[in-house]
Amino acid sequence: MSIDLEKLATPPDSRLELGPHEKHVAENHADDRQVEATYESPFDLPNWKKWLMTTLLALMTTAVTFASSVWSATISVTSKEFNVSETVSLLGVSLYVLGFALGPIVWGPLSEFKGRRLPLFSAFFTWTLLQIPIGVVNNLPALLVCRLLAGCFGASPQVLVGATYADFWEPAERGVATAVYSVAVYVGPTLGPIFGALLTESSLGWHWTGWISLILGVVVGIPAFIFVPETYGPILQQRANEKFNLTQDSSASIEQNVKQAPALSEFVHKYMFKPAIMFCVEPMLTVMALYIAIVYGILYLTFFAFPYSFVQGRGWDPRTGTLPFLSILLSVLVSAFGVAVYSKRYYRPRLQARGSVLPEDRLPLVMLGSLILPIGLFFFGWTSSREISPVPQIIAGFFIGSGIMLIFTNAVAFLVDIYLQSAASAMAASTIVRSLVAAGFPLAAPRMYKSLGTAWATSVLGFLCVLAIPAPFLFYKYGRRLRQISRFAPMPE
Repeated sequence: MSIDLEKLATPPDSRLELGPHEKHVAENHADDRQVEATYESPFDLPNWKKWLMTTLLALMTTAVTFASSVWSATISVTSKEFNVSETVSLLGVSLYVLGFALGPIVWGPLSEFKGRRLPLFSAFFTWTLLQIPIGVVNNLPALLVCRLLAGCFGASPQVLVGATYADFWEPAERGVATAVYSVAVYVGPTLGPIFGALLTESSLGWHWTGWISLILGVVVGIPAFIFVPETYGPILQQRANEKFNLTQDSSASIEQNVKQAPALSEFVHKYMFKPAIMFCVEPMLTVMALYIAIVYGILYLTFFAFPYSFVQGRGWDPRTGTLPFLSILLSVLVSAFGVAVYSKRYYRPRLQARGSVLPEDRLPLVMLGSLILPIGLFFFGWTSSREISPVPQIIAGFFIGSGIMLIFTNAVAFLVDIYLQSAASAMAASTIVRSLVAAGFPLAAPRMYKSLGTAWATSVLGFLCVLAIPAPFLFYKYGRRLRQISRFAPMPE
């Protein structure tokens, strides 16, 4: 089976021009105006609706990531109830996150085939229904299967939200929107262990971790379904053409006919292979996806490291032992505010002065995060002794969360700025890699922390992050050169 890489690299209706007013490609091709219907561009929506859509999409991500970590609070209880080791019970977290790696194989490419709404909402509502078995089933293998399936369907917002923002936000505002998305990605898993511990230790019991996820899915999903329209440009153009019977016009160009819905075989050959091909041939995507994977895996490893350090290491009770997660939550909010200020005070003025977008302008905050994160990890590890006050270790959690947030938010925005309408495939590749790492880290955590101790186990992660520090600095210097030779990154004229 052969794949035409040149054809694959050219997304339909690609937005080839970058700038403060990223106009739809139809406005830049006078010849197309005679054969293509016009449609209302999502970029022209009022700001209040854009922010409503941004918030609702972000909350969908919060719901699925909350469910990913809420199970971590049930590990000791479920391992005793089902008479298994804690490692087996930890599969409830790891299999869910593994689902985040499997789902994007379908959801990212499908969004470039059928638009954003179909994969986003069909998968999200299926995820919502899969929370019911968690609330009623008492069979561990069945529970683990449901967790895996929930992760597969819950991956849809993880993949598509960042790409959807590129459908209706200009580059300067997109940085702020991506910060909102990143807050959602990290607030969910940060709050999960806290609420999970409160439910597990209460009279409601661990089954309520499923019911609370179901409630969250319904509360968020219904308004999102009502207020978030289709935003993917090629699909909107196709619908407009069909409405005015222009897609059947014999005078339509071959290029226009390509925009008609491809066959299923073309979807499999062209779209489903696209994330893997991009990951293999795009060095910026490869390296940044691996970097995002490391920091995302560290976040999920903290679901074991924090309770282990504060409950077993310091002797706190399980509910109190989850409260240090609030330092990560605070760091996420502060860092998101910093990203918003950076976008307004630094990124936007540079954009207006040049009249064009440089994705590398996202990287200074990644550089800052690459320095903060290992500092936080070393600080956390070497202040974990009972003889030392817990305050420094809690402060270290703030640095860890800040580093993770700065890297993740701006690395995602960097990739979206580079690949634009191929962003869904780029995000699919990144999500698959980071989810595979995040699925493995929690399984390795118990043996690593029990054999090495908190100080050295956390230091291993710190050294790993130190090795990754040069990546954003090198891309800041050589990024434009790499984009010029890319098959998937549109360059400004």
